Amino acid sequence: MEVEINTEEKQISLEERIVEHYKKHLLENGVEPPSIYAFCKDLEIEESEFYDYFNDFHQLAGVFWVHTFKDVKNRMAADVEFANFSVREKLLSFYYGFFEMLKKNRSYALLSFSESKSILNHQPKNLKVLKEEYMDWAKDLVSEGIANEEIAGRLKISDTYNNIFWLQLLFLINFWIKDDSRGFEKTDVAIEKSVHFSFDLIEKNALDSAIDFGKFLFQNR
Repeated sequence: MEVEINTEEKQISLEERIVEHYKKHLLENGVEPPSIYAFCKDLEIEESEFYDYFNDFHQLAGVFWVHTFKDVKNRMAADVEFANFSVREKLLSFYYGFFEMLKKNRSYALLSFSESKSILNHQPKNLKVLKEEYMDWAKDLVSEGIANEEIAGRLKISDTYNNIFWLQLLFLINFWIKDDSRGFEKTDVAIEKSVHFSFDLIEKNALDSAIDFGKFLFQNR
């Protein structure tokens, strides 16, 4: 008896094949495929099938970052204690979980930025979708923080707080890329200090945290 395969399942399966094949190629060769045509030929699919899911390799590479973000976010949501965390604690938990996940794929993550000396100065195109997802999530965190008076609501200025958190994530990724400490211990310290500093900026007097954070950056430049 012939089993009918759901069309949506076939599409998801093909999308996952494309993502995994790209990841494998990058890890084994250290560079992107020479062309989408060559990539599709190697995968034994039509080039048109690639474009059903992705416009280019930048968009394809961005899937890893979005999936990592969503995986961490879903894991936190599944934790019964998470709902009781303060906004500051939620952001800290996200960062610790995010970089713990990145450790498992460090080689691939580094290859994603091989052409960028600093992602702070030149944001890679493969982070475009991550930025959209993260900014929406950060906006919700800010709204929650303002509602419970953990974050100061300031006319117009508070609308830009999610931009601060996005720049913070870029800073931490950039720091992690260059971190040569054992177990990336310095990244853990950078997470703690940068989160406390950012919340002091949007909560209260930032002077003490600014001095502490600045001292840490100076020692690890």
